[in-house]
Amino acid sequence: MKRGKFIVFEGGDGAGKDTQIALMKKHFGTETFVYTRDPGGTEIGMKLRAMLQYGKDLCEEAELFLLLAARAEVAYKVIEPALAAGKNVVANRFDLSTYAYQIYGRRRERKAKLIKTMSELARRKAVPDLVILLDVPPEVGLARSRKRAQKVTRFEEEALAFHRRVQKGYRAGAKHFRHVITVDSNRPPEAVWADVEKALKTVVR
Repeated sequence: MKRGKFIVFEGGDGAGKDTQIALMKKHFGTETFVYTRDPGGTEIGMKLRAMLQYGKDLCEEAELFLLLAARAEVAYKVIEPALAAGKNVVANRFDLSTYAYQIYGRRRERKAKLIKTMSELARRKAVPDLVILLDVPPEVGLARSRKRAQKVTRFEEEALAFHRRVQKGYRAGAKHFRHVITVDSNRPPEAVWADVEKALKTVVR
């Protein structure tokens, strides 16, 4: 059986990942696609996600290990089986987010090689065929997130300087990760979608 394609939407808080994935579902349907998120996607992953988003007094090292544990779960239980069954998998975030948040956001540039290796171990054989990086000014993204959020996450509570480092990390990571297409998401959703759809059609029809 032909292996499915693995597509990842990346970007900082408020970049428009949920919006663009919703548009993808509308245009491409769900029959041959499996949609998931990282962290999340499994029962254990969702519990870890809640801890990561709203846990109190979570140290930075624990944050990293919880993220990696959630990735290992979703890769093993959702992504790999779906790809093997010929389904296309769409994930909201994956290992480029770890690069941006855990290396640049958390100021661990000296440990970049180690963290990247750990993230690759956690993702197992789930290697993206396409990564769509939605790039938006951090202040714009945060304003979007805080406007719609019923409850602000630990990451959204971080200072603007943190989110600027995260954006720097995404842009740096885009040069090192394969199959990354960057899309300006500081535009109306339908304008962004036009570029996203064009990128998607390079791997799926």
